[in-house]
Amino acid sequence: MTGVHTLLARNMKRYRQALGLSQAALAEKINCSTTFIGNIEIEKRFPSSYNLDRIAEALGVRPAHLFADGDDSEMPARLEDRRRRKEQLEKDVIQAISKAFGEDD
Repeated sequence: MTGVHTLLARNMKRYRQALGLSQAALAEKINCSTTFIGNIEIEKRFPSSYNLDRIAEALGVRPAHLFADGDDSEMPARLEDRRRRKEQLEKDVIQAISKAFGEDD
């Protein structure tokens, strides 16, 4: 049986990486330090319920998903879709800015 600290650390990192977020990007989304995120992921710290809610919201999952005991195959497919949409949006924005400034690819 895996402990809650380990489950949280493992799942938080999986969801964060599935979204293409760095520890710094996640920290910025929830207004905390990168060190705090890193310490959770290496099981040195355990967040309050308030911070758990903020982390789950930033990752687009329910808090319970952060404690699920499963493998990578159980990660919701919508996270991968969300990551792809984010990447496409970033490309579209860069193209629009380039076009607006007359800088064609």
